[in-house]
Amino acid sequence: MSPTMKWVVGALVGLPLMCCGCGGMWFRSMFPHEEALARVTNNPKVIKSLGAPVSGAFFFSGETRHQDDDAIAEMTIDLSGSKQDGVLEVKAVQTSKVWGFSRLRVVAEDGKVINLVGGP
Repeated sequence: MSPTMKWVVGALVGLPLMCCGCGGMWFRSMFPHEEALARVTNNPKVIKSLGAPVSGAFFFSGETRHQDDDAIAEMTIDLSGSKQDGVLEVKAVQTSKVWGFSRLRVVAEDGKVINLVGGP
């Protein structure tokens, strides 16, 4: 392959990956995804139920509403552990760029529910 062709192929493959990667980081920072996972994946009750290590999916489903520096988010994030999988349910409010959680609830495959914030 010629040097020019290598640059063309590299640009065609690398540029979209680079843009999506940076855009993905910006996009995810709009949501409480990483903070919610940090609180849950190290929680002893969650580790006991799902099995260590507990990890969360990169992608999530849900919705958010933004207005200036404030937002409301509701999302679900798939979790996996060495014993079983589960789902993290999140409800959060952002005020002045700081997220607060009204719900962090893990629902394991076996039906066990672990409330880390908020009620049932």
